[in-house]
Amino acid sequence: MKIFQFSPHASVIAILATLVELAFANDFHLDCSSNVNGNGSKSKPFNSLQVINQLILRTGDVLKIKSGTTCVGTLSPQGSGTQKTPIILTSYGHGPLPTINGSSAAEAISLHNQDYWDISKIAVVNPASSIAWRRGIAATSDDGTVHRGLYIHDVAVYDVAGETNKATQSAAFIASAGIIINGTENASRYDDVQIYRNTIYNCGGGGIKVRIGQMDNHGVGTHVWDNNISYVGGDGIVVSYGGAPLIENNVAGFLGHGKYPWTGGNFAGIWVLGCQDAVMRFNVVHDSLMSDIDSEAFDCDWGNVGTCTVEYNYSHDNAGGIFLNCDGCGTSGGARQIVRYNVFQNDCRMYSNGDNVQLDFYNNVVYCPEKDFEIAVPPHTNLSNNIWVGTANSTLPRGYDIEWHDNLFQTVPMPGDTAGSSGNPQFTNPGTGKNSLASANGYKLRSGSSALHLGALITDNGGRDFWNNKVSSKERPNIGAYNARGL
Repeated sequence: MKIFQFSPHASVIAILATLVELAFANDFHLDCSSNVNGNGSKSKPFNSLQVINQLILRTGDVLKIKSGTTCVGTLSPQGSGTQKTPIILTSYGHGPLPTINGSSAAEAISLHNQDYWDISKIAVVNPASSIAWRRGIAATSDDGTVHRGLYIHDVAVYDVAGETNKATQSAAFIASAGIIINGTENASRYDDVQIYRNTIYNCGGGGIKVRIGQMDNHGVGTHVWDNNISYVGGDGIVVSYGGAPLIENNVAGFLGHGKYPWTGGNFAGIWVLGCQDAVMRFNVVHDSLMSDIDSEAFDCDWGNVGTCTVEYNYSHDNAGGIFLNCDGCGTSGGARQIVRYNVFQNDCRMYSNGDNVQLDFYNNVVYCPEKDFEIAVPPHTNLSNNIWVGTANSTLPRGYDIEWHDNLFQTVPMPGDTAGSSGNPQFTNPGTGKNSLASANGYKLRSGSSALHLGALITDNGGRDFWNNKVSSKERPNIGAYNARGL
């Protein structure tokens, strides 16, 4: 590899000539703790973000930041990779993750109309004395074309002083987060966005926001998984304008709290907007603060089409409760909403805004023995095979097109003679769930439970329960989220 050295006093012509020659380079090192700017090799690394931001990186190039060091300012490297050989941004050496400190800039890392970047094994912070439009990692597309290939993983993003008031600063709130992908401008979009195994906390505005197209121009290939989000002053995970996005195996906790807490408007745990056939599964959402109206664990918001599926999740102690149908909060998409095989512990509320959807809510556990239910559903709703543990003062919704089939009710009055039956489901250890999917094992059923084999058959039932037990399409299932034999 041929190495060149930059001088802060170099002429523009010299810099341009050097950039052309660097087209053949593929490995650059950055050590912001070094007093001397080197040539980019491991033994003589570059020492500032300003030098890196002048490079035009090529397919297969690797930019490595020295472990244990901190670079102050915005890293905004140029260039695009390819699907086979993305540009890689990562760390080298031993010790703590290297840190990019945006130091109150709009973002700490910025990509603009670029393709195929793989970012990993770094830390990103962006603190400030006051909140504003601010994010940790931001990728933006606004040139009217399709951009592809953003892979952000194994990164720590924290202490980002983003906007926390959606009521008075809506645009800044929507644009603030630990990680944000924005492809909504000028008919642009992003495809193949994968965000996984990141740790995000103390970020104003929210954790992860992926906005990848428009209502009639869905970004495809979005996958958000295995992220741990906590103490963010807003939404946990939002995906907007995606075709078949998959959000799975994430944990989002203590939303609305943290160093930059929520201050106005609404947020929710994990939700989608303007998507087609979105799926949210195997996630945990817990301990959300109450916002103006929302703060539910999960939300199928406005503009969704096809199906919006919430399955195999566990949530507990969210002030806003279980689920939000917000199809009426903007342009209606009328998606069929499917909420199935979830466990909801001390989440006692559902809110509905929009009449053009069909909600199928089945084989869930809703455990709320110490607080009255506040359950609102769309006019066209089918509630089947759920276990409801509530209070004697609770009421459940009724309506001409609200159907109840084969539910089991403990303490809470049944919402009609044909809604199901009353009794003790005989959970193995209810009320003991913590902050992981595995901690919800107390909602399996004991032998002799009145919920065994008494559920209604559901067409296209997903084929498995919360614990990956098979659910037959021909034999009556159990009531609740557990479909194996009693224990």
